[in-house]
Order: sequence, then structure tokens, then C-alpha cells
Amino acid sequence: MNTMEQIQRLKQHTLLLMQHSYVERYIQPPVFSEAKVFITYCLLRELELDEAIEAEYFSSILLIQSALDRHDDILNEKITADKKKRQLVVLSGDYFSSLYYLLLSRCENLDLISRLSSAVQRINEYKAQLHMQDQSMSYSVENMKATQQIECLLLTKAAESLGLHTYIPFIERYLLISRYQSIEERKKLSEEQLEFLVACENDLKNKEVEIPLLFHREGYSIENWIENDLMLGEG
Repeated sequence: MNTMEQIQRLKQHTLLLMQHSYVERYIQPPVFSEAKVFITYCLLRELELDEAIEAEYFSSILLIQSALDRHDDILNEKITADKKKRQLVVLSGDYFSSLYYLLLSRCENLDLISRLSSAVQRINEYKAQLHMQDQSMSYSVENMKATQQIECLLLTKAAESLGLHTYIPFIERYLLISRYQSIEERKKLSEEQLEFLVACENDLKNKEVEIPLLFHREGYSIENWIENDLMLGEG
């Protein structure tokens, strides 16, 4: 089984855990960020865990990310206007959170639970900061750095807990580049923000940061990550 097949297997395992027939009658099932899925897998591959433990860690991280994403869906106008959908979005986000705690409690990894919970708190603080900031700040590098933390904090905290601190700079850059991968998103950036993003890309291309072993084993070209959607498959 190759890397993408293994990732697909773990994703399907997670989606099965998240299934709830009543909820799915009214709202769409979650869609995972392929960049975050790939980084999660890369980190866990470093540890050579038992398959069952790897699956529980993988699902736990995706569950808490999905809970955050689902609560963000409240801002969708179509959901806001529909009371039932609004309630189900909130409840499904809480449901994903409870599954996350259940899985990690089975593994008895209190440190990972603590660090991911801390990440959730900080992510919500960053979101509040962006929501309340003056409009003139939306084109600042500080705004982009806050967005970067929202994108990466769950996985950088997971890396800390798993003893993979050296990959944190890579995760921060990789996920920021993924966030602004499309031409449409880049057109929205200020000159200063685009310069910051290009600097992150150059750090990866020039191997200025430590890169997960999986990339080396698979022979991935760093230059191709950026040209070919960061080696990501379909969602």
C-alpha cells in the first residue's frame, strides 16, 4: 500500500467515526484539508506507531480540526438563516470534539490532549483578534502571521507533544503556503504579505527548515510542492 492509499484508509476510518445519519440528512459531511491530513500523516510516520494507535492519533487530530471548522460554518449565511441547520452545525462540532477526547483518553495521552486543547484556545483567540481588528490591518504581515497560527497551531502543538519540535518551522510554512495556494487568494494579498509568503516558499525550496523524513523517502521535489498543489490529492 503506497502513501496516498494509506492516507486514504486513515481518512475513511475517521469519516466512519464521524458519521451520524440524522445530521447528514441536513448538513454536508466534513471536508478535510488535504495539507493538514498530509502533515498529520507525516508526523505520525516518524514515530513508527502500532497501526491502531496511529489511527487513533490521526483521527483525533482530524476530529478536533473538524470541530473547529464546523463551528466556523456558523458564519455561512445559508446556515445562519436556517435554525435547524445552525443548531446541528453547533451540535456536530461538539460531537466531533467529544469523539476526539474519547479517542485520546483511550490512548491515555494526557499531554497531547492538553496541548491540543491549548491550541484550540489560542486559535479562537487569534480568530477573535482578526474579527475585531481595524480593516486597515487586514493587509498587514501581522494579519497573515495570525492566519498562519490559526492554520498550524493544532499540528505544531501535536508535533511538540510527539517530540518532533524540529518540524514546527516546516509545518508553519507549509500550511501557510497551502492556505494561499490559489491565484485568487494571492491576488487578495498586499505586497508585504506576498513577500512574506514568497519568503516562506524559499525557506522550503532552499531547505532552510527541517523537513519530515517521508518527503525524503518518497523522493518528493520541494519545488514541485508549490507548482503542483503541494503534492496533494483530491479532497
